[in-house]
Amino acid sequence: MLKHILNKLKNSSEYIEENASIRVIGDRQSGKTTYMASLAYYPNASKDSFVRNIIPIGENAEELVTKAQNILEQGLQLEPTDLNANIDNIKDYTLNITLANQVKLTVNCKDYAGEFFTDIMYKIADPLLDDYLDDCLQSTGIMLLIDGTSYRKDEEYANGIDKFLLALNQADLEREKRRIAVTFSKCEQSELWINRQFAEKIANNRFPQLYRRLQAWKNINIGDVAYFTTSAFGVLGSQFPEPNSQKISRNREGTKSIIKNPHHWRPYSLVAPIYWLSTGKRNPKLEE
Repeated sequence: MLKHILNKLKNSSEYIEENASIRVIGDRQSGKTTYMASLAYYPNASKDSFVRNIIPIGENAEELVTKAQNILEQGLQLEPTDLNANIDNIKDYTLNITLANQVKLTVNCKDYAGEFFTDIMYKIADPLLDDYLDDCLQSTGIMLLIDGTSYRKDEEYANGIDKFLLALNQADLEREKRRIAVTFSKCEQSELWINRQFAEKIANNRFPQLYRRLQAWKNINIGDVAYFTTSAFGVLGSQFPEPNSQKISRNREGTKSIIKNPHHWRPYSLVAPIYWLSTGKRNPKLEE
């Protein structure tokens, strides 16, 4: 009996390790690099946060932290990711994420330039685009990051995801069932914040064409889709929350903002889509 208890205590101190290789794709203004920098930096985490810590591994990930410190904290914008001439030049960020449920995630994330998503819609037989698609096949999951305020581009997103999924299905002869986490960024904006825990409702109401295409792909049982909301900047206040961001512009492309108050910078739900892509499970604690 004593041996059983000791073994149980020993096992309880061990972490369950999950590994994932993720590709982050999205339009030019979807906020991919800001999302990645905020994730690597993970500022002002509360003591009772379900995410215990996030450790950037290697020069690329440490560079993200420097960007967050030197640029985002000063209220400046990050430079957009350039479309590199070679797929091997795309930066691969490695992060170790430790959660309160004794799960450790080791995640490699590649941040594709926004042109990648546009090129899917308009380019045919492009060797560089083929390289990108081949690289996507090597991933265990894909995060489709969409500015939640860019709903007027719904038709473009739907056409883009159609071509993307078709290309993946044609290239993936083994038909490996893959996961796509559709993640709506910039949910600190008031119209998104009130529905932040109803990401699929946002998809259905604001992006109905994209939603139908993704659900159709899911229903033929060759892949799985889940919907998430996230905010790189978070909100200020609890009773009457307001965006912790200062709006620079807003048009059909979406909302361009910088952080308003770095001292109260607390991102929302950054790890939730990564956890699902890594494990196939959702954890409500990551979406509170």
